[in-house]
Amino acid sequence: MSSTSCRLREVAVWSCLLALVSCWGCASELDSRRFQARLIRGASADEVFAAAQVILRREFGRLDVDQETRQIVSAPRESQTSSESGTARDLFGGPSTIRRVARLRVSSRPEGALARLRVDIERRDTTRSEVFQPDRYRLSDAPGQTAIERDAATSSRQNAVWTFVRRDRRLERALLAELEERFAWEPQTAESPRTGKARP
Repeated sequence: MSSTSCRLREVAVWSCLLALVSCWGCASELDSRRFQARLIRGASADEVFAAAQVILRREFGRLDVDQETRQIVSAPRESQTSSESGTARDLFGGPSTIRRVARLRVSSRPEGALARLRVDIERRDTTRSEVFQPDRYRLSDAPGQTAIERDAATSSRQNAVWTFVRRDRRLERALLAELEERFAWEPQTAESPRTGKARP
């Protein structure tokens, strides 16, 4: 085997290892993220999980639902903003594209069900991102692929780079409050035997 082939194989191995490490880091970061929690008293986890699906589907549309672990990840909901991008554009009202992604988990508790919700706001920074560039490791001056060939299998949406800006805590509180209200217990009022009106 030639030295050139050995070097190319070594580069490919290191690239795969770096990709695996990056994916593991992303998974670890997701697990360590903080959620806003709300205890829904007197309700089962399955009931709360079903109600949460209705609310999140209304807000975000498509959902990735895991019934076994009671976890939901929403499809990104994109919008235009001139004040929430977290950049200097907000100072002069420049337009930016942002998106919101919701993640919800429901677990059982002795008192009821614990709903944990997180809504992330992310900013689109660019529509061009090359994760892997084979020409970078070529030992020949001749290009391995043309620009058209490199872009043939991808789209601008697939190549978009999204940067975390902040959590939407206000939306988190509003959705959790709505979820809690669906299971709110309303005490029955007693009627006065003489007037027939509810007692205060």
